[in-house]
Amino acid sequence: MPDIMTALPSGVVTSIFSRLEYVQLEAEKILETLEKDEEENGNQFLVLFKLSPYISEQLFEDHGCLKGVNYRFEFEGKGSEGGIGLLRVIPGYRHEYTTMRLLRKVSLQLNSMGLNEQYCWGGATRYKSLLRDKEGDQVFSPSKCWPSSTSLQWPTVVVETGVSGACQDYVKMLDGGSEPLMEKAYIDRLRRDPSNVSALLQQPPLQQPSNMQQPYSCAEVDVTETTVDGAPMTIPYCALFDVPIRPPNMQDVVLDAQDFRFIIAVNFS
Repeated sequence: MPDIMTALPSGVVTSIFSRLEYVQLEAEKILETLEKDEEENGNQFLVLFKLSPYISEQLFEDHGCLKGVNYRFEFEGKGSEGGIGLLRVIPGYRHEYTTMRLLRKVSLQLNSMGLNEQYCWGGATRYKSLLRDKEGDQVFSPSKCWPSSTSLQWPTVVVETGVSGACQDYVKMLDGGSEPLMEKAYIDRLRRDPSNVSALLQQPPLQQPSNMQQPYSCAEVDVTETTVDGAPMTIPYCALFDVPIRPPNMQDVVLDAQDFRFIIAVNFS
């Protein structure tokens, strides 16, 4: 997760801790702030540095370890120096409803093409590899990528829902004496006009090697209570079903302004 590291501001505030319980306390503070903010427009993330294998496994496998705080977690790097984890606090019903409304709109279009038995949504399925562990809010898998008792193939699409934008505030470290447990940094105030979107708009080559793919922004739709700017958004059929050429009787998924009003309606009610 190099973008998080390079985007940290200068003059960050640093603290040292030694126990996982402090992550729980910070996560509870984030959740409390989000619940008080009607627009859920505050900090949502904890970045965890020098994360020990034991702690990362506990956060990844035991979602009860933060005592009632709902979250998603991803982790990268498993060497002796520890890895980097990104913990995203789930703020409440707006998050879940927005995610499910997006899924509904995509599914309706796919089902209208007779594809209702050719894909599955996999929820917050946790995926592991030698270098990273990943957990989104929802995953999309075409039939050829469905899991079996012997393998869990990576999905073609991961849906992550959160408050908009990202701006970093300060860093706190968790240090277990001579052997650091982890360090953590806040990505503070998530703003409606994200300051770092320009980096995502710098698109990489269209054909990226599968082991070196980098995320980038291919489309951005700005939705307010009264306006929708940037629609329609196209989700390519080839990306969803991992095929080089779209069959002539199939169409891309296209989300128009009316779709986006439906998807985000609960956030303005």
